[in-house]
Amino acid sequence: MNLDAIWYELQLMQQELKTRLFDHCLFEMNVNEQNLFYPLKEKTFMIHVKEELNDVERALQKIENGTFGICEETGIPIELKKLAILPTARTIHDFAFQELYERKSLPHQYLNHQSHYEVSEYH
Repeated sequence: MNLDAIWYELQLMQQELKTRLFDHCLFEMNVNEQNLFYPLKEKTFMIHVKEELNDVERALQKIENGTFGICEETGIPIELKKLAILPTARTIHDFAFQELYERKSLPHQYLNHQSHYEVSEYH
Protein backbone atom coordinates (compact mmCIF):
# COMPACT_ATOMS: atom_id res chain seq x y z
CA MET A 1 0.00 0.00 0.00
CA ASN A 2 1.34 3.44 -0.88
CA LEU A 3 0.77 6.85 0.68
CA ASP A 4 -2.00 7.71 -1.80
CA ALA A 5 -3.93 4.60 -0.79
CA ILE A 6 -3.51 5.47 2.91
CA TRP A 7 -4.69 9.03 2.22
CA TYR A 8 -7.76 7.67 0.42
CA GLU A 9 -8.51 5.28 3.30
CA LEU A 10 -8.21 8.15 5.79
CA GLN A 11 -10.61 10.23 3.68
CA LEU A 12 -13.16 7.39 3.78
CA MET A 13 -12.71 7.03 7.54
CA GLN A 14 -13.17 10.77 8.03
CA GLN A 15 -16.39 10.77 6.03
CA GLU A 16 -17.78 7.76 7.88
CA LEU A 17 -16.97 9.25 11.30
CA LYS A 18 -18.51 12.61 10.36
CA THR A 19 -21.65 10.80 9.21
CA ARG A 20 -21.85 8.95 12.53
CA LEU A 21 -21.51 12.22 14.45
CA PHE A 22 -24.15 13.91 12.31
CA ASP A 23 -26.56 11.00 12.75
CA HIS A 24 -25.84 11.02 16.47
CA CYS A 25 -26.63 14.74 16.72
CA LEU A 26 -29.97 14.23 14.97
CA PHE A 27 -30.79 11.30 17.23
CA GLU A 28 -29.76 13.18 20.37
CA MET A 29 -31.98 16.14 19.44
CA ASN A 30 -34.95 13.79 19.08
CA VAL A 31 -34.15 12.07 22.37
CA ASN A 32 -33.86 15.39 24.19
CA GLU A 33 -37.15 16.56 22.69
CA GLN A 34 -38.85 13.41 23.90
CA ASN A 35 -37.18 13.70 27.30
CA LEU A 36 -35.98 10.07 27.21
CA PHE A 37 -33.02 8.65 29.10
CA TYR A 38 -29.97 8.70 26.87
CA PRO A 39 -27.68 5.76 27.66
CA LEU A 40 -24.24 6.47 29.03
CA LYS A 41 -22.91 3.70 26.80
CA GLU A 42 -23.92 5.66 23.68
CA LYS A 43 -22.34 8.86 25.02
CA THR A 44 -19.11 7.00 25.72
CA PHE A 45 -19.17 5.53 22.22
CA MET A 46 -19.59 8.99 20.69
CA ILE A 47 -16.61 10.30 22.68
CA HIS A 48 -14.54 7.56 21.06
CA VAL A 49 -15.90 8.47 17.62
CA LYS A 50 -14.87 12.10 18.17
CA GLU A 51 -11.40 11.03 19.33
CA GLU A 52 -11.00 8.79 16.28
CA LEU A 53 -12.12 11.61 13.99
CA ASN A 54 -9.50 13.88 15.57
CA ASP A 55 -6.84 11.20 14.98
CA VAL A 56 -7.89 10.80 11.34
CA GLU A 57 -7.85 14.55 10.73
CA ARG A 58 -4.43 14.81 12.42
CA ALA A 59 -3.09 12.06 10.11
CA LEU A 60 -4.50 13.83 7.03
CA GLN A 61 -2.89 17.09 8.17
CA LYS A 62 0.44 15.29 8.60
CA ILE A 63 0.21 13.95 5.05
CA GLU A 64 -0.33 17.51 3.80
CA ASN A 65 2.59 18.78 5.92
CA GLY A 66 4.92 15.96 4.90
CA THR A 67 5.28 14.72 8.48
CA PHE A 68 3.10 11.61 8.18
CA GLY A 69 4.80 8.44 9.33
CA ILE A 70 7.31 10.08 11.65
CA CYS A 71 7.12 9.02 15.29
CA GLU A 72 6.13 12.02 17.42
CA GLU A 73 8.27 10.79 20.33
CA THR A 74 11.45 9.60 18.65
CA GLY A 75 11.43 11.18 15.20
CA ILE A 76 12.05 7.74 13.71
CA PRO A 77 10.18 6.98 10.45
CA ILE A 78 7.41 4.38 10.82
CA GLU A 79 7.23 1.67 8.16
CA LEU A 80 4.55 2.29 5.53
CA LYS A 81 3.30 -1.30 5.84
CA LYS A 82 2.58 -0.65 9.54
CA LEU A 83 0.88 2.65 8.75
CA ALA A 84 -1.31 0.84 6.22
CA ILE A 85 -2.67 -1.19 9.15
CA LEU A 86 -2.97 1.72 11.60
CA PRO A 87 -2.85 4.98 9.63
CA THR A 88 -3.69 7.11 12.67
CA ALA A 89 -0.61 5.96 14.59
CA ARG A 90 1.35 8.80 16.13
CA THR A 91 4.26 6.88 17.66
CA ILE A 92 6.06 3.59 17.20
CA HIS A 93 4.51 2.55 20.51
CA ASP A 94 1.04 2.57 18.97
CA PHE A 95 1.94 -0.77 17.38
CA ALA A 96 2.89 -2.47 20.66
CA PHE A 97 -0.50 -4.21 21.02
CA GLN A 98 -0.36 -5.54 17.46
CA GLU A 99 3.19 -6.83 17.95
CA LEU A 100 2.21 -8.47 21.24
CA TYR A 101 -0.75 -10.13 19.52
CA GLU A 102 1.47 -11.42 16.71
CA ARG A 103 3.93 -12.90 19.22
CA LYS A 104 1.14 -14.44 21.27
CA SER A 105 1.05 -17.70 19.33
CA LEU A 106 2.75 -20.59 21.04
CA PRO A 107 6.35 -21.40 20.17
CA HIS A 108 6.87 -24.49 18.02
CA GLN A 109 8.40 -26.46 20.89
CA TYR A 110 5.06 -26.45 22.74
CA LEU A 111 2.89 -27.51 19.82
CA ASN A 112 3.58 -31.25 20.24
CA HIS A 113 4.17 -31.13 23.98
CA GLN A 114 1.66 -33.10 25.99
CA SER A 115 -0.18 -31.25 28.69
CA HIS A 116 0.43 -32.07 32.32
CA TYR A 117 -3.34 -32.52 32.56
CA GLU A 118 -4.43 -36.00 31.64
CA VAL A 119 -7.12 -36.26 29.02
CA SER A 120 -9.84 -38.64 30.04
CA GLU A 121 -10.81 -41.35 27.60
CA TYR A 122 -14.39 -40.91 28.75
CA HIS A 123 -15.64 -37.44 27.73
